[in-house]
Amino acid sequence: MDHRIEQISTIFLPSIQVSPRSFKRQIETVLEALAQLNMSVTLFAKLPRGKSWWLDLQHYRQAINPAPEIFLWVRDATDIPAWQQPILIPDAAPMQGEYFVLGISDTVAFWLHGDREATPTNINDEASESTVAGVEDETLPIVNYRLTFQTGLIQDFVTDLKQSLHSSVQQQPEQPIVTALLAQWGDRTRLPQQCHPALFDAVAQQAGSHQERLQRQARSYRRQAMTASSLSTQNESLMNTLRLKDDFLNTVGQELRTPLSSIKTALPLLSSPNLKPPQRQRYLDMISRECDRQVNLINGVLELLQIERTVMTAQPEPVNLFDVLPGVVSTYQPLAQEKGIRLAYTVPNNLPPICCPENWVRQIVIQLLSNSIRFTEPGGEVWVTAQPDEEEFLTISIKDTGVGIPQNELPHVFEHFYQGRQASGIEEGVGLGLAIVRQLLVYCDGQISVESQPDVGTHFIVKLPLHS
Repeated sequence: MDHRIEQISTIFLPSIQVSPRSFKRQIETVLEALAQLNMSVTLFAKLPRGKSWWLDLQHYRQAINPAPEIFLWVRDATDIPAWQQPILIPDAAPMQGEYFVLGISDTVAFWLHGDREATPTNINDEASESTVAGVEDETLPIVNYRLTFQTGLIQDFVTDLKQSLHSSVQQQPEQPIVTALLAQWGDRTRLPQQCHPALFDAVAQQAGSHQERLQRQARSYRRQAMTASSLSTQNESLMNTLRLKDDFLNTVGQELRTPLSSIKTALPLLSSPNLKPPQRQRYLDMISRECDRQVNLINGVLELLQIERTVMTAQPEPVNLFDVLPGVVSTYQPLAQEKGIRLAYTVPNNLPPICCPENWVRQIVIQLLSNSIRFTEPGGEVWVTAQPDEEEFLTISIKDTGVGIPQNELPHVFEHFYQGRQASGIEEGVGLGLAIVRQLLVYCDGQISVESQPDVGTHFIVKLPLHS
């Protein structure tokens, strides 16, 4: 075989660019889902050499009784653990920079594939493969990741994989494992008509658990960065802190994007007529909702990054709130009417101008207003008012009769990725809207506070500096 195995799937499978760490996390997600369901699956794999990658396979094998068989494509069979069954990669099919995990049983079949983008010419393949398992930085290669449960695509891959076995045993005849595997290849790789739907639920559940852990880490990193910023007293230290925030946001944006690939890939299979309509629709709704939520989260993270990058170039000009607030409120009137909510505003036309970029003011009001409408039930009310506060500020007040916020959650509502207890029937957000509001107000020397009582309502108070 004189071509790379991954070529058969390039046209048909959606792929997503992820970091090596994220690619490894996808492998963990699928294997943990199999272990959760106690599914014994024969695994065929090629992974970067190293204990950290083999550990995921070993944990899965130890979790299942009887232990499943694991066949591993390697360049060198020395120092391979006894529980692995090594298959030497033939020279005719080097598979350089290509990784896969193929799982087959009577009820499930999946194919997880990744190919590493070209590394600099001064890095040999052995070094770059070990780098994939190492600590991430900007110089590491990107992995193009795919996951499918479609038996047609898997069968094509199985056919090419069999050819690689023939090439391997021709080059190295003394491989009893390969000889025995070829003799039983048809039985070992017989695919089910369709993958068991329970695996989709388990994969989605594991991906959600990973995401929750990432969000907790993200909040922790963000608090560390903000603490470092408040303690910085010199310009060099401040710039280092800002770079830390940028790196954090870039990493979070990439990490939270990766579960989309496995969920999106399952959509064509879930449209199969073999599934019962209610079950199919439930999976489609769940996956579509999760994809939309992930996209919104990524957009929010990138929006935060854009705010921090442009803060030094933003030119605050005098802004009259009478020219801004009525237009924003009018935009949300149809949504409020559709939900049966009364939306009103009071903005005097003689207010002094404030000092804040107009697009920032719009964004602040949009985030707070949409938040109030979202958490106000039909028959409720939302008010937007603007009035002088002190000699140096104007106040924008957004008050609703919504579900309210528990007192123990109020100190956390402006934290990145924080989501409090969701009321019944209210769609879960991504936890970035109020964080964006606070960030904008910090950069224009404004302030925000919140008062709330459960089942009574919430009152956000924004103070914007007057233009000198």
